[in-house]
Amino acid sequence: AVDALKELRYRPFIVAAMGSHGGATAEGQRTLLAGYGITAETMGVEVRTDMETVVVGKSPVGLPIYFDKNAYEADGIVLLNRVKPHTDFHAAHESGVLKMLVIGLGKQEGAAQVHKLGLRGMKEVLPAVGKVLVEHTKLALGVAIIENADDLPAEIVAIEPDAIFDIEPKLLDRARALMGRLPFD
Repeated sequence: AVDALKELRYRPFIVAAMGSHGGATAEGQRTLLAGYGITAETMGVEVRTDMETVVVGKSPVGLPIYFDKNAYEADGIVLLNRVKPHTDFHAAHESGVLKMLVIGLGKQEGAAQVHKLGLRGMKEVLPAVGKVLVEHTKLALGVAIIENADDLPAEIVAIEPDAIFDIEPKLLDRARALMGRLPFD
């Protein structure tokens, strides 16, 4: 993705979109990314793990919507993420591009806002906040990666921002069908 953006003459950089992972610190998230082989040296672009956010609006329950400052100030945002079932809840949107937009780029503050609402936060507030962010950020493209039972990419789908809400639930169903499972109920 970085090379493709460079070929198009963009100047990409990578932003950590991990919510509160890595202890909700810039260094913790930098260390996590490095563990996946994502460093400035391996990727050939700057990797920004700052935790600073801006407030983009208010959620339907009146809480501020936080968003990564680096991503907000970028000329465009391309989100890459696996679409897969979440381990803790079942909804139309579980782990995927929308969750990365809302919780990952929400950094610690944004992740806390959605998570503290529990299941309602994940099922209702996450998509509502996602709609605000699609409208008020420079999201240019989502890239959804669906893995097979061996955790290898089985399908890669480009998603236009306004289509995330319709396409991602279908991709989640596809991901669920490709997961490894026991051969009986």
